[in-house]
Amino acid sequence: MALAGDLYPGPVLMPRGLLRAVDPILALALGPARAGGETLAAALENTLRGRPDGPLLLALWAAAAAGETPHAELREMTTLLGEPAPDRPRDRAALRAWLEPRIESVCRCALTVIQPRGDRSVELARDLGMGLVLTRRLGLLPASLGQGRQPLPLADLEACGVTQDELARAIPTPPVRRLLAAQAAWARTCLESGLPLQHRVGARLRRGIRAAVLRARALLKQLEDPRRDPFRRPVRLSAATRWSCALRAFFPLGAGAEDDGPDS
Repeated sequence: MALAGDLYPGPVLMPRGLLRAVDPILALALGPARAGGETLAAALENTLRGRPDGPLLLALWAAAAAGETPHAELREMTTLLGEPAPDRPRDRAALRAWLEPRIESVCRCALTVIQPRGDRSVELARDLGMGLVLTRRLGLLPASLGQGRQPLPLADLEACGVTQDELARAIPTPPVRRLLAAQAAWARTCLESGLPLQHRVGARLRRGIRAAVLRARALLKQLEDPRRDPFRRPVRLSAATRWSCALRAFFPLGAGAEDDGPDS
């Protein structure tokens, strides 16, 4: 839950049994898999043979057994996520080429547990996952810049008239705000492309998907707010906004900002 941050729907909306099955996959993907290494690979192999070591791997083994998750999918996910994220990607195509296989790999592992209806489920889940990942990367932008990393496509910086040094200074000048708005629009487009996944799952999982999308929209809305300095005051959701999005998720959700939760 802490690793997923504000986008985690939680047990209020999602079946606890489903969360117990999906959470270990997400925890592995967002945590140890990103560090990678031979130790993790060996521990995963022992887990897949029925000899898990530690609570996370025990939960992963139970989830994989319950969902009949192919072992090859879990191996592929940990291998892909163990590779470092690109710094200063050339353009959106280059960033997508790196992100999409990793997002799709996580989606395939999770979908074996969720078992959605229809052949397009993986494609929709990948688009939705892309929107959520882009939203989270924007939320972590101040921390990334503080660590000397620049995760945004260089072509987008150039198109908005932003130099790398200007972005590194973390000052919301008009060109930087245009850049952030363009990145938020990209994330929003991906969210809307993946939103039809809500129609291919059960009612409670549907509410979880809606809540995640609503919370992502609320975060993007904060990022676009001209009154807010997203570097000194990074975007985050208040408890009231999270609950508002949870309540809104009980009702049909369409494309567009009219479904956004309240700003915070």
